[in-house]
Amino acid sequence: MAKKTTTNKKVVYYGHYPLVKICAFWGVILAGVAGLLSFILNLLLLLEITIGWANKVCNACNMIAQIALFISAWLAAYDYVSDKRKSWKIVYIVFLVLGILGLVGLGLNSLI
Repeated sequence: MAKKTTTNKKVVYYGHYPLVKICAFWGVILAGVAGLLSFILNLLLLLEITIGWANKVCNACNMIAQIALFISAWLAAYDYVSDKRKSWKIVYIVFLVLGILGLVGLGLNSLI
């Protein structure tokens, strides 16, 4: 009798992995552009070239960079936690809310 061979292929599906990669890429790009703009404006301030709106733009750029990187990390963390136990999901939600509150606090501080 002929031997019958079968091959089992395991298909692995990563939930939002392409979305995470896109958001991470654009988050890093946005953070880099905001950081460069902030660096240039801070350099002008060190050279005693005063621009009235430079400080507010600098703070806004820092805020944009923080938000872009936070969203990238948030999506990556969600993909990690999505197949874990309920306790890990609760920890994720608690620290997500704390991170958002930190960003709001940072934003309020930069507007004053």
